[in-house]
Amino acid sequence: MKWFFVALLSLFGFLFLEKGIELWTVMDQVDAKGIAINFLGIEISETVLKDKIPSFAFGFTVAASIPIVVAINLAIKSTIIKEKNRTIV
Repeated sequence: MKWFFVALLSLFGFLFLEKGIELWTVMDQVDAKGIAINFLGIEISETVLKDKIPSFAFGFTVAASIPIVVAINLAIKSTIIKEKNRTIV
């Protein structure tokens, strides 16, 4: 069950990272009207001007680190507990 949560958290982390990278790359291609930002089908903002895109991109990039760090913590913690409970023969 823990590995399911590790996989789920990693997936969300990589989705956040992918959105952040996408925003960094399209920043130069935005016109004066701005763009709409959607994440997982949810509209985050209807119109984001070109000047504000770096803050959204940075936010998504930083937000990616949180679930990834939690997933790594769960994986390491479960491995340590498993090794601790193993009896030495």
